[in-house]
Amino acid sequence: MAESTPEQFPQRPKFKSTQDWNNFIEANRQNITGDSLLKLRTQCYNEIEALRKRPLLVYASAFLNALKGAPVSIDLSDIDGFTDLVSSFKDVDSVDILIHSPGGQPDATERIVNILRNNFKEVHFIIPHSAYSAATMLALSGNSITIHPSATLGPIDPQINGIPARSIKRGFEKVRDILKEEGPEALPAYIPLIEKYSLDLLEICEDSEKLSKELVSEWLCEYMFDGKKTAEDVKDTVEYFSDYDRHLLHSRPLLYKKIKGFGLNISIAENDLQELIWEAYIMLNGFFNITPFVKLYENTRGVTWGKQMNIIQSPNPNPQQRNKTHK
Repeated sequence: MAESTPEQFPQRPKFKSTQDWNNFIEANRQNITGDSLLKLRTQCYNEIEALRKRPLLVYASAFLNALKGAPVSIDLSDIDGFTDLVSSFKDVDSVDILIHSPGGQPDATERIVNILRNNFKEVHFIIPHSAYSAATMLALSGNSITIHPSATLGPIDPQINGIPARSIKRGFEKVRDILKEEGPEALPAYIPLIEKYSLDLLEICEDSEKLSKELVSEWLCEYMFDGKKTAEDVKDTVEYFSDYDRHLLHSRPLLYKKIKGFGLNISIAENDLQELIWEAYIMLNGFFNITPFVKLYENTRGVTWGKQMNIIQSPNPNPQQRNKTHK
């Protein structure tokens, strides 16, 4: 790729691959600024809007390469970001939302869906790479979902402190069954498990599973299926997405070919749209890789902010090493 400064682009460079992005960054390292990269992303967003004939809102996090503890999941702080995003579009009825997220809290997702539905009659989701867990729940609240051929949704079974709720429940169920078969004398071997997970956690797991299913059932009925599917159809769809015993992993990819038979209004992006949403992902993920940002909220009407992961370096406790450092 020819070297040029981002401010001088008469036409923006095309990033058809991550290699294109890496080449661009290497060739323009001295001239690149946050503003210049924002201009490139915004140009891409504008092109998506021109194709789709509706505004685009972007919600993305750096979960693919995030450090442990980075605030990349959906949580209540996202309410501020989504409120800012929708406030720019009081004059429209339909929007696209590009999401790239590992998921997070079902209650926060419910708040986000409420914000979107209080402002727009139609909400359409675009997934260029991944939308897992509560991000899948969010996508299933849409009127439609458009995904890149490489993209995936995921199971909606909730996690408790990073552990699938179903896995925790299964542990308790296993202990219960063993005690039934072997009697109380088997209990000492399982005391560590019982001490690790309190009984109230079991109730939290059950409530979280119930909430996730209830929310997705409600959203599918009202929006994705628009009242055109039977209660049994909705139940079958929700059970599939929430069936941890079937999927085995919380991050199991639920690809298009696995879910297309449930009657969801979901399609594979083609032609120019396919290229553009992949470019948007490349630029977002590339931005995360070269900055401290771990989450972004953006649209084409001037909203662009996010969260950073600040790494605090602890002082070296070894005085000899510290002296060597200062030599």
